[in-house]
Amino acid sequence: MAIVTAFLWVSLLLAEAPCTVIDTTITGDSLDGLLWDGQKISVHTPGCGRPSRYDFMLFTHPSRPNAIIKQIWGMPGDTLRIAQNGQVLINDVAAKTPFGKPYRVLRFAKKRLEKLSKKPLEGYLLLGHPGSEDSARFGLITDDVILGYVKRDKPYDGQVSPPK
Repeated sequence: MAIVTAFLWVSLLLAEAPCTVIDTTITGDSLDGLLWDGQKISVHTPGCGRPSRYDFMLFTHPSRPNAIIKQIWGMPGDTLRIAQNGQVLINDVAAKTPFGKPYRVLRFAKKRLEKLSKKPLEGYLLLGHPGSEDSARFGLITDDVILGYVKRDKPYDGQVSPPK
């Protein structure tokens, strides 16, 4: 039995995709305040390990021709709560926009996210500016659509203009 278990474990390790870091450039302004149009980024493929909270995640969606990048606020297993005023809270910590303001959802986005608040998250909750193409529009992002992630140490650093 131990030999079979060891063989399965080695097979799984060998089957994993290798870690690759791909340099690319941001196109668009959907995360202004965190990332800027023309900024160079290094994307770690899923074979590099799991992303962390506040990293940026690059993913695909069937309704969009190009990859989308947003910030990770909720991780699998986290709890989500939507306050009466639409404020998004992850593990009782208020999510913030790239400009440091409370992230609030309204109407359809509020209803979509409220449906996720009854149980632990089963994917990643990605947020950008309110109204952008993020989890408020698409729901949780699952491993099958993740292209990679960009490391980040903190959610918001107060910077409101592109780095020099």
